[in-house]
Amino acid sequence: MRIQGRDCTLTVAKDGTFYPLPYSEETVRTASKGYSLPCVIGGRNREKRIETKKEITGCFVTRLEALNVSALFLLLFYNDQAFDIYTDRVFEKKVYKNVLVRSFELRATNGDAFKFRFDLRSSEDSYEDSWPGNMPSLSWERDRTYHYNGHNVTADLKVLPLIYKFELTGDYTNDSKYQITLYFPMSTEFYPSNKKIDRLTIPLDTEDGVSLDLYDLEPLDDLCDINCADTVLCFQKFNVTSIMVLNIRNEKEKLEVVL
Repeated sequence: MRIQGRDCTLTVAKDGTFYPLPYSEETVRTASKGYSLPCVIGGRNREKRIETKKEITGCFVTRLEALNVSALFLLLFYNDQAFDIYTDRVFEKKVYKNVLVRSFELRATNGDAFKFRFDLRSSEDSYEDSWPGNMPSLSWERDRTYHYNGHNVTADLKVLPLIYKFELTGDYTNDSKYQITLYFPMSTEFYPSNKKIDRLTIPLDTEDGVSLDLYDLEPLDDLCDINCADTVLCFQKFNVTSIMVLNIRNEKEKLEVVL
């Protein structure tokens, strides 16, 4: 089930603070777990489903904006602390209490908005609740959306000609593990190469002074040499073996989130 629509809203609530998000799509739901009892051969009893537990699962996708960038990265920083999801789907309103982040993906294509996906899982205290009677409709205030500029990415302080697209993922089900895939046009002067990158910097918004630093990137595969007259778009995967840092430096806010 995928819910999306112009009039739908999705809000993250943590420590009594509500963060309405630019709505894109979500699949948050309560799923049942259990087992089936087969029917008796020659009998009239049908197969029965025995429910053992219910858990909250699914994901939500949103855009990066000035009003939500710090809140979203702090969800990753406090990934072992539960939060609530308020969903207004017009035809129904539900609240999913005490959920956790299972994994995430931050991706962008040159010139487009950054998209942030959060995959959710249940905690021991998770449950589905009805919309409070005194709770008003929660809607996000339109703000400046952050757009990705693939010409501003730097590796070890060297500006790369073009990172056309990137996909950054993280998984919190076991030990935290980050991985990034870079898409770029193949050329003899292009970097990255097969060598390790000590620091990769992705500007999220130059006007607000927001950037993302990734440290100690180990390549997972080799780049191949393609003898072709036309431009070839290739990609390379890296494990982020050290930390990832969100930096915000402007007149209103100074924040550093180390993941």
